[in-house]
Amino acid sequence: HRGWLLRYKILHSGSRQIIDFILPGQVFGIQACVFNSALYSVATITETVLSEIPFDIVDAIFERSHNLAKALFLSAATESAIVGEHLIDAARRSAYERVAHLLLELFVRLKSTGQVNGMSFEMPLTQELIGDAVGLTTVHVNRTMRALREDKLIAITRQKVTILDFEGLSLL
Repeated sequence: HRGWLLRYKILHSGSRQIIDFILPGQVFGIQACVFNSALYSVATITETVLSEIPFDIVDAIFERSHNLAKALFLSAATESAIVGEHLIDAARRSAYERVAHLLLELFVRLKSTGQVNGMSFEMPLTQELIGDAVGLTTVHVNRTMRALREDKLIAITRQKVTILDFEGLSLL
């Protein structure tokens, strides 16, 4: 309902890969209905308020409520698309493109739930979290964010990100 979370996996080396950021209004954890063990862990970034849907109710939801079933299906499909884009980030996009894509993704996802103000949104992410999400060091994230600001594509004040050139950012 409120707050930001992250979905992550700790690798054998001890490093963390953030798979996704879970935003207010997003349903998550649907895979737990199918797999016997957790595929990833979830942690809070900000103070969070959420509701739990017990596993035994999920089947009943699909049988009784087409609207709720549709919402769960949409959530799973959206999550799959996000993970696919993150795979492309890791395999084919430059650092500059990865960070630009993440900022656009967050903006679009937040806009779809009415959580932006014009072209601005609150982003409580540290450079470490961004780096763990896009596969970059904190230093590289810092340089990349600076380059995006210098290229007049974004502005950042405290935790507020403003998209200055949506089209330019989208073309990366």
